[in-house]
Amino acid sequence: MVVGKQETIPRERTETIRRELANCLDGREIPASALSKMVRKPEREIHDHLEQMRLSGLLRITPARCARCGYTFDSRQRTKKPGKCPKCKGTFIEEPLFVLKSS
Repeated sequence: MVVGKQETIPRERTETIRRELANCLDGREIPASALSKMVRKPEREIHDHLEQMRLSGLLRITPARCARCGYTFDSRQRTKKPGKCPKCKGTFIEEPLFVLKSS
């Protein structure tokens, strides 16, 4: 018997992960880390789904921004947060935000 560990039972899904993401993003700008917690999937998997949603034209991205110098990563197409700022070399980067495009 293992003390201190509790077995987690995954919740049953009634919708696909992308549909859950779309429901979460409908009208709200949310970073990938928060989406990961909301749909209970690893962040790397969330980025894969967000990338597919971006490629299909469903997603609008507010680009990542350097908190140190204010540089905005406007030309960056990837959904993941950059590692460091090309301008000041700072590593405190605010995550990009995602929202569904209005139809």
